[in-house]
Amino acid sequence: MMPLYRLFIVAILWVLTSQIALAKWDEEWDVTTNGKDELVYYYKINDLGQKLVLDKYVKRLIFIQPDRLYKRTIRLIKVDGQSIEVMSDPFSRFPEQTAITFENKDEVLKKLFLSKKIEVFVRYNRDEAVSVFQIK
Repeated sequence: MMPLYRLFIVAILWVLTSQIALAKWDEEWDVTTNGKDELVYYYKINDLGQKLVLDKYVKRLIFIQPDRLYKRTIRLIKVDGQSIEVMSDPFSRFPEQTAITFENKDEVLKKLFLSKKIEVFVRYNRDEAVSVFQIK
């Protein structure tokens, strides 16, 4: 009976600490097209008005920049100073949005949830820029 009690306490502590880790990101709620399921997306907005959305359902990041004029490519992000090579794919219906995908999705998502600073290296044709997102 005692080991079951300990397991229960550990499970409660794990849930509480995981909620604290997720609380660093802002939450956005959405409903599926059939209206039956509620989805939670985590996001951060930087000083330039750019938005980084953590899509845990498809296991990707979505970089949103309010300008529709520039086609952007993202090949690298840094999570707390650690470089991660990524692939990017612009959304055809939403030109201001770019999907960022990575090979080892589960490992990278865990790093993103626990990160304090994310740097996104964005290339606009020949020009390069770095977008920084502080997660507190």
